[in-house]
Amino acid sequence: MQIRQQEAAQTQPGVSELFFASLVASALVYIAGALVFSGISFLGTRTGGFFAVLQSLAMFASVGLIAATMLVFLVVAPLGTALGLAMLKVSPPGWWQGPITGALVALTLEALVLALFATEPLQPEWGNVATLAIPVALAMVAGAIVQQRVLCWPDGS
Repeated sequence: MQIRQQEAAQTQPGVSELFFASLVASALVYIAGALVFSGISFLGTRTGGFFAVLQSLAMFASVGLIAATMLVFLVVAPLGTALGLAMLKVSPPGWWQGPITGALVALTLEALVLALFATEPLQPEWGNVATLAIPVALAMVAGAIVQQRVLCWPDGS
């Protein structure tokens, strides 16, 4: 039993690997989110849907990219690293660690943004639900991809 724990401890990703994985997952979520929300802006307009998509993509590629890069290095990657380390310590190795960690990061960031910037309670409308659910779903997928392709954790997955 003790030998198995030592082997698992030796093969676990370290802080630098988790930080890099958080950067990769953040990039995946940002790119996929930009495409999803641009598609929603296309479907949400009756006229000029193509220009709404172009405007949305231009925002994501300019000001959004600058702000997102700063936030990823200062907030998201350290949070992902901390939650990833906590997940490695409190749970046995499993395929679900990446998706759960991604969801926890997304939910923590959403709660932080709502606590800091929401001026009134959110109404349970489909638009609000989608706006909150899409980043969580994308973070879960990115967490799974990063766990399997970047970290190759656990061994053999």
